[in-house]
Amino acid sequence: MPNKRLLIVSFIFPPQLLARSLQLLKTVNALAKLGWDITVYAADHRLLKDKCDESLLNKLDPSVKIIPGYTFESWLLANLTASLSLGMPDDKYLWRYRGKKYLQEFLKAEKFDALASFGLQWSSHLLAEEVKKFANIPWLAHFSDPWVENDYHHRIWPVSAVNRAQERSVATLADRLCFTTEKTEKLVLKKYSPEIQKKGLTVPHCFAPELYPECEPLSDGLHLVHVGSFYGKHNPVNFLKALGAFLSWQPRFKKSLKCHFVGLAPGKYDHLAKELGIFENLDFVPKVPYLESLGWMKRATALFSIDVVKNSLLSKLPDYAGAGRPLFAVSDEGSPTWNYVKKLHGLTARQSDPADIAEKLERLALSWEKDHALGEFSYSSEEASFFDSLNTTRILSDALEELARKRR
Repeated sequence: MPNKRLLIVSFIFPPQLLARSLQLLKTVNALAKLGWDITVYAADHRLLKDKCDESLLNKLDPSVKIIPGYTFESWLLANLTASLSLGMPDDKYLWRYRGKKYLQEFLKAEKFDALASFGLQWSSHLLAEEVKKFANIPWLAHFSDPWVENDYHHRIWPVSAVNRAQERSVATLADRLCFTTEKTEKLVLKKYSPEIQKKGLTVPHCFAPELYPECEPLSDGLHLVHVGSFYGKHNPVNFLKALGAFLSWQPRFKKSLKCHFVGLAPGKYDHLAKELGIFENLDFVPKVPYLESLGWMKRATALFSIDVVKNSLLSKLPDYAGAGRPLFAVSDEGSPTWNYVKKLHGLTARQSDPADIAEKLERLALSWEKDHALGEFSYSSEEASFFDSLNTTRILSDALEELARKRR
């Protein structure tokens, strides 16, 4: 289909250094390669409190046009409004209202074949809903994580009721509803009618091979690398306890094993590490630019993740897979993360069970001791290629093209 024009509405977008932003970088670049002429309405990153990585803009396809929308963020004001059940799912609603006014004028002169919105933030979907109403552009709403059933959001009843109503409104008006795992899709859509369920589409998180730097492995030894921060109930305490237990019964690995936490500033877990006798086996590296984090992944002996998310996939896992290193997931049995790592022949351990984690650390170390290659946990580039951004985004592109054809 020639001259395919796509309008994307997403509060989060590069150069913001957030998981959703990084996934959009890869998705938008792949869509551009697949022939889409893309305009993005996003928050003006110069007005945000979130960290930004300006180097990400250098990796964005030069054909992509960004409209920076005015935003004013106030956590206090947003939560006060939400507590009064006035219909605000997050603190980005002023961006949404300004965006409606801007896009009403903008779309008088510009025509698009399709519209896509990306959450988080959920205000992105609410703005796209307004655009759908006044411009009648075929609309795909990309949920990524659940909205109402989100593992990290536990809202009081009046607020959760408002959010349920908002999600239902989006699910009803949008033409397609996109998720990153089949489990998330089923979880969110099971409460809706068969007609709405038919709108569901699964497009996995992806990696972009062209973004990885060439780099040498870390020096001799077994280097386990974790990339990303911790928040809420998400923390490495059980992993650290397991590491201490494993090294107490296999002390010969104390000199060769190093766990690198990239994105976790030194200091927070020093006391626990010293108490467990593993301080010398840990390396805490403050948050680094995204492209540098990909370098850490390439240099690792193996990559590990720790999460408590039951209903969605950690977005960094496809980046792990793209690095080609063996994977070790500390998660809940049967979670999307657990299943993803199993599919790529990796190790899994229950995040609530330090003994299980310690047992799997021992298995990993003993395998490394044999040939320093961890061959039994390796996967081929062909197996990982399913999550290549061009392959996954083609699913999304096909859905958008189908919507555009129906309109024409």
